[in-house]
Amino acid sequence: MSVEEDTADWPALQDRVARCVEFQLLTVLAVDWEARLVRRCHSSDERNYPSGGVKRLMDSTWAHQVLLEGRVFRSVSASDMRTAFADHELLFSLGLRYALNVPVVRIGRVAWTLNLLRATPHYADSEVAVVKELLL
Repeated sequence: MSVEEDTADWPALQDRVARCVEFQLLTVLAVDWEARLVRRCHSSDERNYPSGGVKRLMDSTWAHQVLLEGRVFRSVSASDMRTAFADHELLFSLGLRYALNVPVVRIGRVAWTLNLLRATPHYADSEVAVVKELLL
């Protein structure tokens, strides 16, 4: 199943998430395994994080955890943000201090990630569980 078949209505997903979990920025990154990159297919902030943006992240620690191992990433400190995100300065300038990245596995590997960021507080275990449930 392709990302398009999986969840073509990203704004509806954003609305569902917003009813349950607080965020200031929501993005969806589709994984292109052949090209070894991720492509932003949805953003709640088109000015700073426009859809269509491409990142070559496959060799990062974040990519290893989220994309290759399919494990959630949750930042709990500024250091976590600096380590995980090359664009941490822009994120900080937007007041975003905490991130939650949830991988969605289809046909045995990560197809896309749902990424939430906010000023405070860090994402709690209960919020991670809610987001995972919404993505089933």
